Amino acid sequence: MSDEPLACPDCGAEIGSKGDLEPGETVRELTFEEPSSAGDRPRVVLGAGQRNLWLCKNCGKVLGVG
Repeated sequence: MSDEPLACPDCGAEIGSKGDLEPGETVRELTFEEPSSAGDRPRVVLGAGQRNLWLCKNCGKVLGVG
């Protein structure tokens, strides 16, 4: 991990602490299952876990999930 401040890639606002972020929607966790045999495709599974989106407080861009 770096100690350098982050900046929003859209507006350039410095993100130095949680106070510089705004909580967004809660989204369901996705997991991916590898195919069990050679001809099968990978599966996307909606999990029971919930994660929050974190947005730039200045412009609203989604910066991460936590």
